[in-house]
Amino acid sequence: MAVTPNLLKTPTYAIINAMFSTRRNAAIAGALMVALATPSAADKLAAPESAAVPAVRQAGAPVGDGFRLSYDVYKSGFRALSLNFDVALDEDAYRTDARLESSGIIGFLFKWRLEAVSKGQLQDANVVPQRHRFANHWRGKVRTVEIGYQEGVPADIRAEPPYGKDAERAVSADLLPGAVDPMSAVTAIVLENATGDLCRPTTAVYDGRRRYDATLTPLGSKQLKASNFAPYSGLAEGCRLNFERIAGFKEGDERMNKMSIDIWLADVGAGRGKIPVRLQLDTPWGIGFAHLVRARGGDGKLVFGTADE
Repeated sequence: MAVTPNLLKTPTYAIINAMFSTRRNAAIAGALMVALATPSAADKLAAPESAAVPAVRQAGAPVGDGFRLSYDVYKSGFRALSLNFDVALDEDAYRTDARLESSGIIGFLFKWRLEAVSKGQLQDANVVPQRHRFANHWRGKVRTVEIGYQEGVPADIRAEPPYGKDAERAVSADLLPGAVDPMSAVTAIVLENATGDLCRPTTAVYDGRRRYDATLTPLGSKQLKASNFAPYSGLAEGCRLNFERIAGFKEGDERMNKMSIDIWLADVGAGRGKIPVRLQLDTPWGIGFAHLVRARGGDGKLVFGTADE
């Protein structure tokens, strides 16, 4: 399919183009990462004085444990994004990788991807982040951000192209303790026992430029029906994810505060406890849906969905 001048003038193309602006990509990508960090049961993600993430490791957990989750994201009836999320655990370390990119006909028209990785140590009952990096690719340009941690607290922030001085001063140092990147939060969830309440109250998040809180409230349970787009069918428990700006945002920009995500969780055999099987994203740019399409255990064995295309 060729992208002709006439197609470029259509309202549909303009809407899709607006959907895939770099800033909106970053906001939706960040929201998806935090949503995937939703626990089946947990206490707060981190104590206020530290970014060490409390987690209970199961006795005898095998070295080399982990899982891989794959999602398709739909917007306005189009498959717009694909997300692969990999968590690898060793005896005293973790690594989490994510790749979010445009797909389907949207991917044919708009080439965009975001790649992220987080690494850290497992210390006693804590997950302690050491380094986080993401790269946002859009229209031939790349934005990279790296966060280095000292004792679990964000300490070294590097961006290319560099952030301006105003952005560097936007988040004060006293707001950083207790804040983690979303993927480190996901790793903590793998190690938690499902013994508490369904939805974690508040998680402090810092993405290298913006500091915000992610708050979850229970939605109860409901039966989900499968469709051509949504493979999972069965009982799921829900949480609603809302965001509160703390620092680093442009004055008057309330879009993140207006964003919410309904997350439906179920046990599909991919790890310890429930994982997100379906998400509904309510954003200032419209409503979208993310569906779990496959899940693999740490040994690579397919436990849900169909094999990779």
